[in-house]
Formats: sequence, structure tokens, C-alpha cells
Amino acid sequence: MSVIEYYRPSAGDVESLFKLEKLCFPSPWDKEEIKALVQSEPLLYTLGAFDKGKAVGYISGTISKKGTLHIISLCVHPDYRRRGIAVSLCSHTVHWGRHMDACKVVLEVREENSAARQLYRGLSFSEKGILQNFYGENSHGVLLEKTVEPFGHSLNTSLFLYNRLKTTPRIGVILGSGLGWVTQPFGSGQSIPFSEIPGMAGEAVEGHSLTLQTSENGEIVFVMGRRHLYQGYSGREIALLPSALAALGVGTWVLTSSAGAVDTSYKVGDAMVFTDHINFSGCIPDLPGHCIAGDVYSDSLQDVAKRCMTGSHTGVFACVSGPAYETAAEVELIRNCGASAVSMSTVQEALALRSLGCRVLAMALITNATDSGDSVCHDEVLSAQETVRAKQEGSLVRLLEGLLK
Repeated sequence: MSVIEYYRPSAGDVESLFKLEKLCFPSPWDKEEIKALVQSEPLLYTLGAFDKGKAVGYISGTISKKGTLHIISLCVHPDYRRRGIAVSLCSHTVHWGRHMDACKVVLEVREENSAARQLYRGLSFSEKGILQNFYGENSHGVLLEKTVEPFGHSLNTSLFLYNRLKTTPRIGVILGSGLGWVTQPFGSGQSIPFSEIPGMAGEAVEGHSLTLQTSENGEIVFVMGRRHLYQGYSGREIALLPSALAALGVGTWVLTSSAGAVDTSYKVGDAMVFTDHINFSGCIPDLPGHCIAGDVYSDSLQDVAKRCMTGSHTGVFACVSGPAYETAAEVELIRNCGASAVSMSTVQEALALRSLGCRVLAMALITNATDSGDSVCHDEVLSAQETVRAKQEGSLVRLLEGLLK
């Protein structure tokens, strides 16, 4: 059975979505209407399910009025039904709605569509009444709704960013300790201090400038700095800024972390692309009602990284709580658990972004090759940036340029 990948569709997916629309509905929307669904608007969310680039399902929802998420379309290719695709699409969309302060979810379905009505009842929707002639003369609909608890933290942040950025970047990049140099080859567009962004005031860890910056062409947004569990932030607070950008439609993400090597073959300046992670921190952000384990890091983005970052490693990443660096015994334990690199961040952001339907690529940039018994401090991590930059700057530029194609 093929692996289904969920992500926010772009203009290049319109034709595939339109074919699916015509296959699934007796009165399909036209191509221009489908094109409108994939536009980046602050109160509109569209998520697709894809099999090797072919659309096999999609959902669209909008905040139709304050506090209400209206699911306006959901379909799954007949050959892919009963595989949990509709449930996953609904779960992601309701999760997005809760980020946008929705306390109620509503939708309509054809009265004769018993399979869909059963699906929605299984997702805790209640049928509220018949909509006479909703789909045309003598073609009635059923109104369904459910109540949800809003997260109450992303909407103001998202709307602020939408008004400041004017256009939605295609790619988001989170930069770890001392990695601000990654922005330089892409020029400088807008720059917004975290202190001006609703919900983002706070002190910086050394090596984090706490600035949101766009590339000169506006297609990349760099999150220059992050929050950590050891600073007292919850998973929700750690993921607030990337989640707000994801809610606006920034659908592809590259997460970087200055990390310690657990694999003894890794050297300072090496890069390791995550294939999976172990979350030793115990800290997670808000997650949707269905499991996303095993589906956090995009296979297709990993393929792009392999082409653009020659010589990079792949492996499992370990997230620890910090702020103390790992003891020799802890390094040995982490190694025995199968991880190859370790740091105090990244996993919470990856989980939050994936739960909003983003494609996520994450990488550890090795700043200290710690073997059992060695010691390390934050100054060493920052001083290693010259080596990291010399070895990885060209590869990172190729990677981001490759993702923009």
C-alpha cells in the first residue's frame, strides 16, 4: 500500500485537485474556484492528500464568522476510501480551526449520502436539521455541527503577521543557536522583532536574535531564534510563532538546530537530516485528535535534501530538556537508543507544524562532536559556527533554492 502524504496544496496542484473534484461530485466546482481554495488567505485552510503527487483527497475550511469553522468541501478518490484519509483531513482542519479560535465546526452533506453522514457522526458531529433544496431542487442537505475548544493563542499572532507581511512566504526556516548567517545569501526583506509580535515577548538565549526576517523576494521567512522548554515555555508557547505562520499558509518548513553528535563518526560542521526523533523532553505542543507519529518528517523533502546536500548524514534526533548539556552516561544512553545527534529543541516545532498539515524537513548542524566523557558548553556551540558555515553554507543555499523550484 502506497504512503499518503498530506500537505497544503499550491497552484501547481490545481489540475490534480480539479480532476479529483470532477470525479467525486455531481456538480463540481470549476477550476477557478479550485484555484481560489489554494490561495494563502488568513481565514482559509485547504489540505490535500497525495499519492506520489496525485491528489487523492482534499478538504477546505474557512472561518465563516467569528468562532465558527465551516468545512466547505471534503472528498476522497473512490479507490482510496476506507483508509482513514477523510478522518485525517478532518482532524487536521479542525485542529487549524481551533488555532483560529473556532469553538464550533459546521458542514453540510447531501441527505442521501449515508456513508458521509456515518463518517461525521463517528467524528462527533451532530445532525441539526434538513436543509431543503440546499443542493438544488429536491436535493436536500443535512446540517451537522460539533463544538470544540479553541486554543486561544494563534489568531491574533496570525492576523498581525498577515497584515505586516502582506504576502505569505512559501517556505519557513527556523534557525538554531548562532545560525543567523543562513539568511545572508537571500538578502533582507522585512524584519520584525519578536517583541512586536503578539504573544512573542521574552528574553533571548545567546545566539538567538529573536527576529522574524523575510528574504529579499519575500518567498522565505526566517525565524531567527526560538523558545525552549528550559526557559519555562510550554509546548504551545514554543510552537506559537511557527504555528501562526503555518496557519497563514506557510506550508513548507526547514528546521535547523545546532546539535551535539552522538554518532562518533560525525564531525563538527557535518549536517544530519532527521528521519525520526526521540522526544526525551516529554514536552509536546497542541496536537490533533489523530496520531501523527511516524509521519513527521517529509520523505519528499528528505529526497530534495539528499540531492542538494552532498555528504550529509541521515539519522534519528534526540530532543532533551536542557539547559544542562548531557553527561557521559546520558550520551551513552542516547546512543544506545538509536539516536545520532542531540539538542534541546526542534521536536515541538516539528510536531506543531506537521499537525497543521505542513511538510517538515529538519536537520542537525553539528557544533560539538561529544564522545562519552567529553564536556561541552554553549560558548563552544557558538564558536563552532565558522566551521559549520564553511562546510554547509553552499549546501543550505542549494537546498532552499531547490525547494523554491
